[in-house]
Amino acid sequence: MKLPPADHRQTLQEIRDLFAEAEQVIKEVEDFGGELVVPAANQLRYTGNHLIRYLADPDCAAAEEELSDAIKHCKRATYDAYEAAILYQLMEFQKFKDDYRNTIVTDVIPSYSDILAQVAEARDFARKNNQSKTRGESYQAGREHLEVITRNVSKLNAAREELNKKIKKDRLHFFVGAIGALSGLVLLIIGLASYLFS
Repeated sequence: MKLPPADHRQTLQEIRDLFAEAEQVIKEVEDFGGELVVPAANQLRYTGNHLIRYLADPDCAAAEEELSDAIKHCKRATYDAYEAAILYQLMEFQKFKDDYRNTIVTDVIPSYSDILAQVAEARDFARKNNQSKTRGESYQAGREHLEVITRNVSKLNAAREELNKKIKKDRLHFFVGAIGALSGLVLLIIGLASYLFS
């Protein structure tokens, strides 16, 4: 087998590094759910196709294009893995919001409004880049957004126990208040009845 030209070796090393990064991210995302990484794995498959075409004839006219496409697919694989994990975290966040929609969360999580803003940024990142044909170029920003949203969803889930206690306490106060109001109403009716019929 013929060695690639010297001027392509640095590009091949870049592809190797990007491929390794994409594989690592895919492994991390698999913790959220294996089916999430199929698009990212497909991108690595496309990377392999371009590399095979390149290796079949490193001196061909399309060699540079094959290497360039391999780089794009590696970056896209990393982006797709981050995007899948961000979307998973957004679903977890929505589940939290649904579970505590009738609860004043800021009593337990004072930074809740900051968390909402950071989650909105991650959602906007996923939406904005989902429209773009060059979303692979945003792969590094994906890690930052994923770290922020994962940290925030963890904070929210850690507060569930305290929020559940608060809900029970609020329900007890409501129940006691309702019993008190009902008792007062019954006493008022009895008092009125006594007055009217005496």
